[in-house]
Amino acid sequence: MTSGTAGAVSAGYGSTLSLQAAVPPATGHLIQRLTPYIRLYGATAADIEENAKLDDLKIFVNCRNPSTIRWNVTAPEDGEYELFISCSVPSSKFQVEVNSGSSSVKSDLKITEGVYQSTEGGLSLNYDRKRLDGRLQLARGITPVTLQVSGTDTSNVIRLRCLEILPASANTAITAAEESARAHRANTDWFVRAGYGVMFHWTDFTQPRDGLKKPYSEAVNAFDVDTFAKLIGDTGAAYVIFTLNHAHPHCPAPIQSWEAIHPGWTTRRDLIGDIADALEERGIRFLLYINSPVLTKLGNVGTTGLYELTFSEERFTEIHKNVLNEIGSRYRDKLAGYWFDSWYQSLAAYPDVPIETIYRYCKVGSPNRITAFNFWIFPVLTPWQDYWAGELYTLQNPFESRYIQKGAGAGFQSHGMVSMLPSWVHSETGPIPPPQFSTTDLIAHVKANMEHQSVTTINIGIYQDGKIEQSSLDMMRQLRRAIREF
Repeated sequence: MTSGTAGAVSAGYGSTLSLQAAVPPATGHLIQRLTPYIRLYGATAADIEENAKLDDLKIFVNCRNPSTIRWNVTAPEDGEYELFISCSVPSSKFQVEVNSGSSSVKSDLKITEGVYQSTEGGLSLNYDRKRLDGRLQLARGITPVTLQVSGTDTSNVIRLRCLEILPASANTAITAAEESARAHRANTDWFVRAGYGVMFHWTDFTQPRDGLKKPYSEAVNAFDVDTFAKLIGDTGAAYVIFTLNHAHPHCPAPIQSWEAIHPGWTTRRDLIGDIADALEERGIRFLLYINSPVLTKLGNVGTTGLYELTFSEERFTEIHKNVLNEIGSRYRDKLAGYWFDSWYQSLAAYPDVPIETIYRYCKVGSPNRITAFNFWIFPVLTPWQDYWAGELYTLQNPFESRYIQKGAGAGFQSHGMVSMLPSWVHSETGPIPPPQFSTTDLIAHVKANMEHQSVTTINIGIYQDGKIEQSSLDMMRQLRRAIREF
């Protein structure tokens, strides 16, 4: 809502699987090849020197002139290597130089732009992924690679998410994989026509309006689906995104593959199916939120800022395959899409996970189902998805086009997710606080996005019984009148 070893390599852009078959082969290894990318994160650096400082969350490095970061890289072959940098740059007065032995690549850094407001606490939130001019010469085996930041700007810092090193010999295969991914993306016309939808973080942390919180399974049994669906109709939302799990691995449905990996966390009642049916009767589409690290039992974030690994990459992929195959087969066209959380962390932990394989299993039961993998504010490191996850939280700059032209989600169907709550989940006792923005601002934001064929998801406060916070509901009713009833 991090990273492999310095020499590790991710199947995001590197594979050339086709979607002509309904699903990948049932036999054999799910990970059939390693990614050609070597992705270097701050948490895997051998040294961080001078004015560079690893962020407390270990997810990026703040670099002020001068700064030096060094990794020990395992190059798979002798030859030339392309360089890609994912970073946030607030000023045009920075340069980077990547060195290995006598080989070096120098490049000026341009100001990064995107949908996020320009700064937060003086630091830019707009990240972009750029190819550096020139190629680095590497010898096969372990070799040091150094990134140096310099420039005339001493008041700002750049934020480095990762440096990617790719053998030039892999360019053709990478280009073919990207073209294949774009060709197989699901049509998002219905999503664009929707204009806006709503999201609910209804979890085992969700509190009631009054009284004591029920155990999760009891809350699932007591959830009033008909009242919930009627309230959704009042909001004018064309779709709902609902949490299957979140901080804990609960699943409000009898999904056997989920129970197998998380015994006791599923429920007898199929609340997911009941909600999907009730919404379908009202012409409202239904999508599921899944937190992948929680689903696959990734451990705590250790001292390096990386997840402690519980399973192999093969097992991580197999868990997704089994769960998505069962869910897709069970709900079929009643399930319109997925929103997978924490993939900037998942891919850093498991760099060789074949996201395209997981993407294919997202289509089981409905080939038109749309999918997004959330990379938060960072550039998306896989072409295998249908729309940008767009975790914005607050009202940010409206999108300028249907397909994002610059910034973290470049190339994908534009979509932003904002929250009325001061957090994503109502986990505190007592009443839900009123929305953190005004009705006027919300209407203006949604309208501006719709004018550019962009989509807005609004996370709304919900109580344990499935009722919506009243002032949030009133605001959504005004949004409905402004958007749907003009």
